[in-house]
Amino acid sequence: MAEDVAGPDGNAPIAAEEIRAQLDRVLASDIFRSAPQLTAFLSYVVEQALAGRAGELKGYNIAVEAFGRSADFDPQSDPIVRVEAGRLRKALNLYFAADGVRDPVRIAIPVGAYVPCFTRPGFPEPEAAVLAAESAQPAPGAARSWRVWAYTAVALVLTAAIALVAWHWTGTGPEPGIAMSSGDTQAPRPAAAVAPDQPASPQPAEPVAAPASLPVIAVVIAGDIVDPAVDDAARLFMRHLVDTMARFDDLLVVKTPGTALRPEEGADYVLSLNTSRAGDKVEGFVRLSAAKDGRVVWTTSGARSLEAVSDGTELRELAQMVAIRLAQPFGILHADLRLATLPPGIACIYQALNVRRHMKADDHLAARNCLDTLVARDPDFHPAWSHLALLTADEYASGLNARPGSPLDRALAAAITAVRLAPASARAHQALMEAQFLRGMTEEALKSGREALTRNPFDPDIMADLGARYVQLDRAAEGLPLLQRAAALSNGRPSWYDVFLYFAAYLTGATKLADTQAALLKAEETPLALIARAVASAAGGDRVDLEAALRLLGQAEPLFALDARLYLARKGFSSSVSDRILAAIGQAGLRPQ
Repeated sequence: MAEDVAGPDGNAPIAAEEIRAQLDRVLASDIFRSAPQLTAFLSYVVEQALAGRAGELKGYNIAVEAFGRSADFDPQSDPIVRVEAGRLRKALNLYFAADGVRDPVRIAIPVGAYVPCFTRPGFPEPEAAVLAAESAQPAPGAARSWRVWAYTAVALVLTAAIALVAWHWTGTGPEPGIAMSSGDTQAPRPAAAVAPDQPASPQPAEPVAAPASLPVIAVVIAGDIVDPAVDDAARLFMRHLVDTMARFDDLLVVKTPGTALRPEEGADYVLSLNTSRAGDKVEGFVRLSAAKDGRVVWTTSGARSLEAVSDGTELRELAQMVAIRLAQPFGILHADLRLATLPPGIACIYQALNVRRHMKADDHLAARNCLDTLVARDPDFHPAWSHLALLTADEYASGLNARPGSPLDRALAAAITAVRLAPASARAHQALMEAQFLRGMTEEALKSGREALTRNPFDPDIMADLGARYVQLDRAAEGLPLLQRAAALSNGRPSWYDVFLYFAAYLTGATKLADTQAALLKAEETPLALIARAVASAAGGDRVDLEAALRLLGQAEPLFALDARLYLARKGFSSSVSDRILAAIGQAGLRPQ
């Protein structure tokens, strides 16, 4: 039987029929009609509350009964309820600040719990649900204290609601000055903070940290261009540059300010293009500078004949190359940010990238802790979920900082969350490929990898990652061209690009390329590089370097010395490729295990 709900301070009870009528109005809105997950969530918690079962509104019950998760659902490894709760709170704020501003009843999900509260317009929404089964009345002094805090809290809530409305009405489509790529790529938006499951506290909330964000690059054409042909070439170059950079949506936000704004307004970096005509040639100068102080970070220039740029093909390729050098993982922007003191959101992402470069346990732990904190505070910040999934996959494959529970389950859950939050993000699909591959979901993993490459065909890290998976599956001929292109595009690449390029060349019989890659790995001491060095040394008859590589590998990875086949399997190598690696070492007269 449905129960009426007491209004604020126990006055003006709100009938269950009124609450259900309000629920229908909310669910019929544009905001909720296109969000079945939010509809299921809100309907479930409201009906449970009206049925007097507010105490049962826990993450597990919501996941199983509202979202259809299986009975073995683990809230610790799958954050779906926390993530969807953050989205639901945001959607309700948007609805009641716009379409539902004059509705007779308001519904909210207070932070820190999943129990809904119901209020009349003009009353503050309590921090804890009004349906809590509390019969004791607070002392007069406590009630006054609570009211003072509640009125303070509602002022903050209204301020946040106004900000959310402004974001909603200015952010539902491409703004003037915000670059959107033709590949349906979306720049990440700041998200409201959501706390994990925890008891509601009567104490005022601590100040909320600024939402996570990524570095903003403003792309501008400098100076006035009077020559129409040069102006057309400059604008075409900019369009291709912006389209390419915007696809790296887990690393940066691209902005093209309107004419009324200064280039550095709201930006961290300014990328300026200056063009001029010299005879039958168009000269271009590109400069990346820090918006705060004008410090020049990087610059390049070039000249092309007007005829060469008129058809657009050469101009497009030039713009894409500049964008890739700037925006790629381990590129120019990454190199500059490594030396800076960064806000938490940016710092976590670039910490995670550095782990993929060096694979050091201390770096891995610091980056993972940083990302764990970030997703708890900003559960809608999709870049953090993507990179957390990749680090968690490393927890399994490389044995880095193992913690209780299945890292493969946690990696898959984080990757799925990233894809759910940002279906157009190439990095999210790359993370999903990693998690699926290590779970043995081979075809699904390759499909996710190809989807990632479709979303961003300019990212060397995705190319190398997908190419490496083909190599490990003994499909080196398919992986070789991807790895070659990745290596060509990434000057600051991690050594694992060269490791898998070596294996691709070795497995396909490309001896000259294999020798070239082996030479690049002579000084590398990451575990994968040491394996490649061992194979190359065995193939070249260099017994001294073979013994040195295996000795270092045994010290760094005791599992390899104990059971080399198991070690390679955990890394994702198929049995056929493992056989060839261990046979090469064995033929040199050393026991691989």
